[in-house]
Amino acid sequence: MELEELDHAKPYAQLRDLETIEGWAERNGIAYGVARAWAMKAVIPTLKVGKRRMVNSALFRSWLLEQDWTA
Repeated sequence: MELEELDHAKPYAQLRDLETIEGWAERNGIAYGVARAWAMKAVIPTLKVGKRRMVNSALFRSWLLEQDWTA
């Protein structure tokens, strides 16, 4: 996602630090079952908030930035 694509009227809705697995999967175009499996296997960073398991998107973004990307 490019910066020009962000809706500046709602910046909080675009980059949430914590969101449900279902919301994270939908936003990233991944099937809910795959995202849930990744969460249970600790492939994506999550934490339990009450009865819900939430994806820590801020930690995931920082991990992505640390990766060595090659084309």
